[in-house]
Amino acid sequence: MQPSFQTYLANYGHAVNLSTDCYQVWQHVLIVPICGETSDCLQQLISGIQGDRYLIVACINRPDNHPKSSHWQRLNKQLINHLCQQANSVRQTAKGYFLSFNCHDIWLLDFNDQPFDGNQGVGLARKMAADSALQLIDQQAIKSRWIHSTDADVVLPPDYFQVAVDTKYAAYSLAFQHSSHDPEINQWQTLYDFKLRYYQQAMRFIGSPYDYIPLGSCLIVQADAYAKVRGFPIRSGGEDFYVLNKLTKTGPIAQPDKPVIQIKSRLSDRVPFGTGPALLKMKNSVKTSRFYHPQIFADIKTWYQQLYDYYEKKVLPDNIIINNFWNIELLLHKTLRQTKTAKRWQQFVIEWFDAFKLLKTVHALEINWPRQTLDALRELDSFWALTEGLVVPH
Repeated sequence: MQPSFQTYLANYGHAVNLSTDCYQVWQHVLIVPICGETSDCLQQLISGIQGDRYLIVACINRPDNHPKSSHWQRLNKQLINHLCQQANSVRQTAKGYFLSFNCHDIWLLDFNDQPFDGNQGVGLARKMAADSALQLIDQQAIKSRWIHSTDADVVLPPDYFQVAVDTKYAAYSLAFQHSSHDPEINQWQTLYDFKLRYYQQAMRFIGSPYDYIPLGSCLIVQADAYAKVRGFPIRSGGEDFYVLNKLTKTGPIAQPDKPVIQIKSRLSDRVPFGTGPALLKMKNSVKTSRFYHPQIFADIKTWYQQLYDYYEKKVLPDNIIINNFWNIELLLHKTLRQTKTAKRWQQFVIEWFDAFKLLKTVHALEINWPRQTLDALRELDSFWALTEGLVVPH
């Protein structure tokens, strides 16, 4: 067993053991958390995939304290029964079922009758599936050293497993496209996707390496980097945001234009925040959607550069709100005592001012620059400069 994998799995892992009589050699592994989905969701997910034999590790789960938990339990049971009926062969495992199909196998981790704590939810489900996949990679049952992560509301493209991965990257954040047959949902989705891309563009404007859109349905994570950051955090939502935040500190995040992941737009309350809950909030809101003021990002860009240059210039960043919010003078005093070179200082700044701190800083600056409607933002030259190349909704 690789030492880094052994340490992680022994001390922080949530891997489930697969019986050795189920072992084959798979080229790739795909993890999927599933809660209250349709019985045919996995068939739809992989309907277009072509290529080598692969394994799906699907963690069937539900939260214990949600009003729909019993309803989701019934849907989960229907999905399990449906897959068992469709499979070429079915083997019961210590925790679920191992199902063989023509071009792939599905390992169902069945926690339907053991609901997760509501505060752990999808994070625990994704972590258990990924940790189990990592264990199989270490045991050489899976050839690829990359863990593919997606969700049950996705249709994967034919070339999904043909991404030319490069080990200089800690992870890949794949391109995506949302769609729905409902025009109203599409309208809300357009606004929400613009929010995502607008924020991503702002991170690039600032010069931050945390410039990806964190979607658990579009991730490919290098196994070594995954173990190094101790896997997905166990939380009811945002596990994709937090794992990418940690992964970026171990290596860059690749963002290729292709392949494109097709995601179904839908209203959802399975998790506390994310795309589905955002669309549901838009539906139920009587207020017009509002967006971050572009001056926030201009202020952060200036402050960030001043902090980055502090070791050599010894000039304190001049944004009082940000300085006070992060108690910057104390941070400088503590950190500079342990920092011997400008390069090390700059690396510290990049790692310290991460995606989480960036978002908190954006919110702190809203006291001066409150969110605006799109109509109001269209009047600002700074907005158009920041969104150059983006399609701005009408």
